Amino acid sequence: MKLGSRIHLLIPIILALVFFLACDRKPKNPVSEYGDSLIGTYKKGQQAGEEANLYAVRKAIEAYHAANDRYPQSLEEIRDQIRSEIDLWKYNYNPENGTVSIKK
Repeated sequence: MKLGSRIHLLIPIILALVFFLACDRKPKNPVSEYGDSLIGTYKKGQQAGEEANLYAVRKAIEAYHAANDRYPQSLEEIRDQIRSEIDLWKYNYNPENGTVSIKK
């Protein structure tokens, strides 16, 4: 074989090897990707809801403090001000300074 024909044969082989070595991703599974996307969206929505509830709890604590010149002793004291079915057990509350956070 001539050198020119060897190069023409060798170039496609090298390109094919580079292509296969560069593709380290697994083949896509559309059903799995769709499920992962739905789960991710659901978790983001849940987190946004928890942050919105935390904001509502903080505002209720501020309103209670403004009206009573003290912080509530527990989150149960502000349940009526929140006007929502928020699970108050999800929050850490410090009655000394009125800080509240989501439990981890």
